[in-house]
Amino acid sequence: MDIKKILEYQKKDAELNKLEKELVKSECKKIYQDMISVVKQAQDKSASLEAQAGYIKAEIDRLNKSYKENSNNVSKVSSKDFSSMKEEEIENLISMMEALQNNLSILEKKMLAEAEKLNITLTEFEKTKKLYGNAKAKYIDNKKQYEELVKAKGPEMEKIKQELREMEKDIDQKVLARYKQHRQDNLFPIFTPLSNKSCSFCMLELSAVEVDKIKSQGYLECDNCHRIIYNSENNK
Repeated sequence: MDIKKILEYQKKDAELNKLEKELVKSECKKIYQDMISVVKQAQDKSASLEAQAGYIKAEIDRLNKSYKENSNNVSKVSSKDFSSMKEEEIENLISMMEALQNNLSILEKKMLAEAEKLNITLTEFEKTKKLYGNAKAKYIDNKKQYEELVKAKGPEMEKIKQELREMEKDIDQKVLARYKQHRQDNLFPIFTPLSNKSCSFCMLELSAVEVDKIKSQGYLECDNCHRIIYNSENNK
C-alpha cells in the first residue's frame, strides 16, 4: 500500500474535518438544537395544562349547576306558608332547609377550591406560553446564525472537497473505501503511525507479532481505537 498518498489525503481532509468540527461545536448550533427540546416540552406542557383547565372548568360548571339547583330549592322552601302547616311539617321543612344550606356551603367551598386550581393552572399556562415564545424566538435567531455560518464556510469547504476528489483518483480504491468507512464512523485521524511498539493515538501496546505484521504489510487496524496503524519508517 502506498501510504504517502493516503497520508497526503488525510492531511488535506484534516482541514475539512477542522471546519466541520467548528460547525458542529458552534454555540449557535448548540443553542438552537437545545431550543428544539425546550419548544417541544413547552408545547406538550401547554397542551396538558389546557386540557387540565378544561376539566376544572367543567367541574366548576357542574358545581355551579348544583349550587343553583340547591339555591332554587332553598327559595322554594322559604316561600312556603308556614302558618297553615302542622308542627311536624314545619320541622321537616326546617331540616330540609338546613340540609340545603349545608349543601350550598359545601358547594361554595368546592367551587372556590376549583377556582383557585383553575387560577393556578392558567397562571402556569401563561408562564409556559411565554417560555415557548422565548424558546421559539431563540431557536429562530440561533438557527439563522448557524445557517449564516455554514454559508460563510461553505465555499472553503467545497474547495477542499474538490481537492480531495482530485486526490482520490491516485489512491487505491480499497484503501480509500476503508478510509471513508472509518471517516463515516467519526474516527479522525484514520491513519496513525506506529510509535515504538504502540499505537501512537491510543498508546495500546502491540504484540511482537502485530508489530511484525505492520512492518511486513505496512499497516494494521488497532484493536482499541480502530485506527489504522502504519509503519512510519516506510514513509521516509
